[in-house]
Amino acid sequence: MPHSSSMSASANPPSRFEREDLTWRTMTLNDLEAAHRLSFKLGWPHRIDDWQQMLDVGEGVVLESIDGELVGTGLCFNQGAVATLGLVVISDDWQGLGLGREMMARLMALAGPRTLLLVATTVGQPLYQKLGFELCNRICQYQGVVTCAPPAPLQPGLRAMEASDQAALLALSPDSPAHAVAVQSANKGVVIENTGVIEGLALKRTYGRGEHIGPILARSAEQAQALVLALLADAEGDFIRIDLVDPDDDRWLTALGLSCVDEITRMRCGEAVEEGPLMRFGLLTQALG
Repeated sequence: MPHSSSMSASANPPSRFEREDLTWRTMTLNDLEAAHRLSFKLGWPHRIDDWQQMLDVGEGVVLESIDGELVGTGLCFNQGAVATLGLVVISDDWQGLGLGREMMARLMALAGPRTLLLVATTVGQPLYQKLGFELCNRICQYQGVVTCAPPAPLQPGLRAMEASDQAALLALSPDSPAHAVAVQSANKGVVIENTGVIEGLALKRTYGRGEHIGPILARSAEQAQALVLALLADAEGDFIRIDLVDPDDDRWLTALGLSCVDEITRMRCGEAVEEGPLMRFGLLTQALG
């Protein structure tokens, strides 16, 4: 598992952009409060606990001014055949100097030869395209207070996650520390199991302004919808966020009080690879994939 206290030599290649008033280094736990302030200024909902959980399963790079001010962050999450990149932030006061490109170069070096995935803001998309990323998915961020409990979905094999499921659930993404932490720390989870085979999984956990549902893994869109509805059955009055991948008809969500507040792009650099035996209908987080 990646650890935040050290960085491999490949993570710190000779820089194409060096300044005497800036220092590039490994992110540590001592940086979390300053990193949280950067994301808060952007209106992102991450708590310090969310930053720490992501640092626990990834490797972070920070950019620090000569005065000790944290002016940039980025994280890389190696997950087997793929790596996801996220939380790439450069302070407004340091924009336009090529620092975002340099941050990406360092994160891509950390990832090595893996296929890279990230969720791009509209502002960041042109840079990522110049670095070789291409569009691969549409991500819709749904959130809001659940206004009514949905009826129980009629889906064969749908049931609550049990402790005895852990080994089978970890096997859905065996090379991903982020997936393992999600399974082990979820507040609630539901699965679809038929003839002894796990065909679907959705987890709910504390995140940001309330709770987040993800990842959502299934064989079909109908199964994915049933998994989400099962987790919303006792969520009336709760603030819920879901990041759906290429959603089609969302009336079943909007009827419950959730609305699409942002539509952004998932991008890939490298060959498309299978991320596991099931399709990904919802992200664990935008940074983790």
